[in-house]
Amino acid sequence: MNEQDYSSKTLKIITNALEGDFESNTYVEDMEQKGIFCYKDEGRTVEMLSYPQIVQMLQQYDDSRIIPFEKAYGYEDSRVHTFNFQQFKKYLGHIEGLSKKSGISISGISFIYGAKDCDGAKQGYNSLLYLPSTIFNGQEVLFDPVQSAKRMKLVTFREMLEEYGYQWIYDTAEDYEHGKRKDNNYDLKSNQVKSTTFSIISNDDFGQGDQSGTGNLSHFKPPYRN
Repeated sequence: MNEQDYSSKTLKIITNALEGDFESNTYVEDMEQKGIFCYKDEGRTVEMLSYPQIVQMLQQYDDSRIIPFEKAYGYEDSRVHTFNFQQFKKYLGHIEGLSKKSGISISGISFIYGAKDCDGAKQGYNSLLYLPSTIFNGQEVLFDPVQSAKRMKLVTFREMLEEYGYQWIYDTAEDYEHGKRKDNNYDLKSNQVKSTTFSIISNDDFGQGDQSGTGNLSHFKPPYRN
């Protein structure tokens, strides 16, 4: 099938799918098996906010977080994190494909606060990590799609962090209650120190033992750079 025929068929399939055509739905399922995922505009979604709600949230942040951080560190923390739209869609497509291979149903995408070194900032700046979650034993848990596909079973984020000497306590209320420490030190000191260099090591998920399905690439501000 040449590119023009493929584009025409895909457009027809999408049009028919919007009208509930069974043959089109079967075709979409077949495409998903090949790692191609199609989505449609279903109108305004439940998570979309009104501007009064937005303003209330922004003001609550202003009143409760900016001054304490500035007093503690001497500068305002990052507040805006921008992810490349096309790159983020590629990420979603890849983790969905990996998850299907290992028989795991993605229930959500979680964003986690971390901190990243930055020139001129002694304590670094907030940086967001993101990865998928799934329902396991009635609980929503974070999991690693790369390691799950590699081992062909559910491999949780918590399991992988433990392998690298870090205790993760945020999957369930029980984990949090029993794992929370007053000193906030969650270093298990059970493994050798791993490299934390932020670079793309390989395009092959399974080429390195420490590859994960967690994303991070974004632009954040403050600070503002020329």
